[in-house]
Amino acid sequence: MKLYLLILIAAASAGCGKPTAEEYFARAQKDAQAAASIADTLRSPDALRGAFQPALIGFESVVREYPHHPLAEAALFEIANIKNSNLHMPQEAIDGYALYCRQYPSGEKTALAMFLIGYLYNNELHNTDSAGVAYRRFLDRYPDSDMAASARFELNNLGKNPEEALPLPKEEPTARRKNQPKAAT
Repeated sequence: MKLYLLILIAAASAGCGKPTAEEYFARAQKDAQAAASIADTLRSPDALRGAFQPALIGFESVVREYPHHPLAEAALFEIANIKNSNLHMPQEAIDGYALYCRQYPSGEKTALAMFLIGYLYNNELHNTDSAGVAYRRFLDRYPDSDMAASARFELNNLGKNPEEALPLPKEEPTARRKNQPKAAT
Protein backbone atom coordinates (compact mmCIF):
# COMPACT_ATOMS: atom_id res chain seq x y z
CA MET A 1 0.00 0.00 0.00
CA LYS A 2 2.84 2.41 0.86
CA LEU A 3 4.53 1.65 -2.45
CA TYR A 4 1.28 2.35 -4.30
CA LEU A 5 0.91 5.72 -2.51
CA LEU A 6 4.52 6.65 -3.26
CA ILE A 7 4.02 5.84 -6.94
CA LEU A 8 0.78 7.82 -7.01
CA ILE A 9 2.41 10.84 -5.33
CA ALA A 10 5.41 10.66 -7.68
CA ALA A 11 3.13 10.49 -10.72
CA ALA A 12 1.04 13.41 -9.48
CA SER A 13 4.07 15.56 -8.79
CA ALA A 14 5.58 14.79 -12.19
CA GLY A 15 2.48 16.23 -13.83
CA CYS A 16 2.60 19.38 -11.71
CA GLY A 17 6.03 20.63 -12.80
CA LYS A 18 6.55 24.20 -13.86
CA PRO A 19 5.98 25.05 -17.51
CA THR A 20 8.92 25.01 -19.89
CA ALA A 21 10.39 28.22 -21.30
CA GLU A 22 8.69 27.43 -24.59
CA GLU A 23 5.32 26.99 -22.87
CA TYR A 24 5.66 30.26 -20.91
CA PHE A 25 6.75 32.11 -24.04
CA ALA A 26 4.01 30.68 -26.29
CA ARG A 27 1.35 31.50 -23.71
CA ALA A 28 2.69 35.02 -23.27
CA GLN A 29 2.62 35.54 -27.05
CA LYS A 30 -1.01 34.40 -27.17
CA ASP A 31 -1.88 36.68 -24.24
CA ALA A 32 -0.16 39.62 -25.96
CA GLN A 33 -2.05 38.95 -29.21
CA ALA A 34 -5.34 38.69 -27.35
CA ALA A 35 -4.68 41.96 -25.51
CA ALA A 36 -3.65 43.72 -28.72
CA SER A 37 -6.86 42.61 -30.42
CA ILE A 38 -8.99 44.39 -27.79
CA ALA A 39 -6.64 47.29 -26.99
CA ASP A 40 -8.53 49.78 -29.17
CA THR A 41 -11.75 49.12 -27.26
CA LEU A 42 -10.27 49.81 -23.83
CA ARG A 43 -10.86 53.32 -22.60
CA SER A 44 -8.61 53.57 -19.56
CA PRO A 45 -4.88 53.08 -19.11
CA ASP A 46 -5.63 50.76 -16.18
CA ALA A 47 -7.78 48.52 -18.38
CA LEU A 48 -5.05 48.48 -21.02
CA ARG A 49 -2.41 47.54 -18.45
CA GLY A 50 -4.74 44.86 -17.10
CA ALA A 51 -5.20 43.38 -20.56
CA PHE A 52 -1.44 43.12 -21.14
CA GLN A 53 -0.61 41.97 -17.60
CA PRO A 54 -0.86 38.22 -18.34
CA ALA A 55 1.53 38.61 -21.29
CA LEU A 56 4.00 40.60 -19.20
CA ILE A 57 3.84 38.00 -16.41
CA GLY A 58 4.43 35.20 -18.93
CA PHE A 59 7.45 36.89 -20.50
CA GLU A 60 8.80 37.79 -17.05
CA SER A 61 8.42 34.12 -16.06
CA VAL A 62 10.67 33.08 -18.95
CA VAL A 63 13.31 35.62 -17.87
CA ARG A 64 13.06 34.70 -14.18
CA GLU A 65 12.70 30.92 -14.43
CA TYR A 66 14.97 30.34 -17.44
CA PRO A 67 17.50 33.20 -17.50
CA HIS A 68 19.99 31.26 -19.66
CA HIS A 69 17.46 29.92 -22.15
CA PRO A 70 17.56 31.50 -25.65
CA LEU A 71 13.93 32.60 -25.24
CA ALA A 72 14.87 34.75 -22.23
CA GLU A 73 16.46 37.25 -24.62
CA ALA A 74 13.34 37.47 -26.79
CA ALA A 75 11.10 37.67 -23.71
CA LEU A 76 13.07 40.58 -22.24
CA PHE A 77 12.79 42.49 -25.51
CA GLU A 78 9.04 41.75 -25.71
CA ILE A 79 8.49 43.18 -22.22
CA ALA A 80 10.09 46.48 -23.26
CA ASN A 81 8.24 46.42 -26.57
CA ILE A 82 4.83 45.99 -24.92
CA LYS A 83 5.58 48.88 -22.58
CA ASN A 84 6.60 50.98 -25.59
CA SER A 85 4.15 50.07 -28.32
CA ASN A 86 1.08 48.94 -26.43
CA LEU A 87 1.12 50.58 -23.02
CA HIS A 88 2.73 53.87 -24.08
CA MET A 89 5.00 53.92 -21.04
CA PRO A 90 8.16 55.47 -22.54
CA GLN A 91 10.32 55.60 -19.41
CA GLU A 92 9.51 52.00 -18.50
CA ALA A 93 10.20 50.98 -22.11
CA ILE A 94 13.56 52.79 -22.01
CA ASP A 95 14.43 50.98 -18.79
CA GLY A 96 13.47 47.67 -20.41
CA TYR A 97 15.48 48.31 -23.56
CA ALA A 98 18.47 49.39 -21.45
CA LEU A 99 18.21 46.19 -19.40
CA TYR A 100 18.07 44.19 -22.64
CA CYS A 101 21.25 45.96 -23.87
CA ARG A 102 23.06 45.22 -20.60
CA GLN A 103 21.97 41.59 -20.50
CA TYR A 104 22.56 40.94 -24.21
CA PRO A 105 25.24 43.36 -25.45
CA SER A 106 25.65 41.27 -28.62
CA GLY A 107 21.99 40.32 -28.83
CA GLU A 108 19.93 39.98 -31.94
CA LYS A 109 17.99 43.18 -31.20
CA THR A 110 20.56 45.21 -29.27
CA ALA A 111 20.99 47.74 -32.10
CA LEU A 112 17.23 48.26 -32.32
CA ALA A 113 16.93 48.58 -28.54
CA MET A 114 19.72 51.18 -28.44
CA PHE A 115 18.09 53.17 -31.25
CA LEU A 116 14.68 53.03 -29.57
CA ILE A 117 16.15 54.41 -26.35
CA GLY A 118 17.26 57.53 -28.22
CA TYR A 119 14.00 57.73 -30.13
CA LEU A 120 11.87 57.53 -26.98
CA TYR A 121 13.98 60.08 -25.13
CA ASN A 122 13.67 62.49 -28.05
CA ASN A 123 10.16 61.96 -29.36
CA GLU A 124 8.22 60.85 -26.30
CA LEU A 125 9.99 62.37 -23.30
CA HIS A 126 11.47 65.38 -25.17
CA ASN A 127 14.73 64.92 -23.30
CA THR A 128 17.19 66.01 -25.99
CA ASP A 129 20.26 65.64 -23.76
CA SER A 130 19.57 61.97 -23.03
CA ALA A 131 18.49 61.40 -26.64
CA GLY A 132 21.78 62.85 -27.86
CA VAL A 133 23.78 60.58 -25.58
CA ALA A 134 21.76 57.55 -26.68
CA TYR A 135 22.07 58.33 -30.39
CA ARG A 136 25.83 58.96 -30.14
CA ARG A 137 26.26 55.71 -28.23
CA PHE A 138 24.25 53.92 -30.92
CA LEU A 139 26.31 55.47 -33.75
CA ASP A 140 29.60 54.66 -32.01
CA ARG A 141 28.61 51.03 -31.83
CA TYR A 142 26.60 50.63 -35.05
CA PRO A 143 27.84 53.23 -37.56
CA ASP A 144 26.91 51.04 -40.55
CA SER A 145 23.53 49.87 -39.28
CA ASP A 146 20.38 50.24 -41.35
CA MET A 147 19.19 52.66 -38.65
CA ALA A 148 22.38 54.78 -38.64
CA ALA A 149 21.03 57.32 -41.14
CA SER A 150 17.90 57.74 -39.02
CA ALA A 151 19.99 58.14 -35.88
CA ARG A 152 22.18 60.79 -37.59
CA PHE A 153 19.07 62.63 -38.78
CA GLU A 154 17.55 62.54 -35.30
CA LEU A 155 20.83 63.63 -33.70
CA ASN A 156 21.26 66.54 -36.14
CA ASN A 157 17.71 67.72 -35.53
CA LEU A 158 17.41 67.39 -31.75
CA GLY A 159 15.26 70.17 -30.35
CA LYS A 160 14.00 71.32 -33.75
CA ASN A 161 10.34 71.36 -34.64
CA PRO A 162 9.29 69.28 -37.68
CA GLU A 163 9.24 72.33 -39.99
CA GLU A 164 12.87 73.12 -39.12
CA ALA A 165 13.95 69.50 -39.49
CA LEU A 166 12.25 68.96 -42.83
CA PRO A 167 11.72 72.34 -44.49
CA LEU A 168 9.39 72.31 -47.46
CA PRO A 169 10.86 73.69 -50.67
CA LYS A 170 9.64 77.20 -51.39
CA GLU A 171 7.61 77.45 -54.53
CA GLU A 172 8.59 80.09 -57.04
CA PRO A 173 5.73 82.38 -58.09
CA THR A 174 6.45 81.77 -61.79
CA ALA A 175 6.45 78.02 -61.29
CA ARG A 176 3.04 78.27 -59.72
CA ARG A 177 1.65 80.19 -62.67
CA LYS A 178 3.00 77.63 -65.15
CA ASN A 179 1.30 74.76 -63.36
CA GLN A 180 -2.10 76.42 -62.97
CA PRO A 181 -4.77 75.47 -65.49
CA LYS A 182 -5.55 78.07 -68.15
CA ALA A 183 -8.87 79.85 -67.92
CA ALA A 184 -11.43 78.91 -70.53
CA THR A 185 -12.05 81.61 -73.12
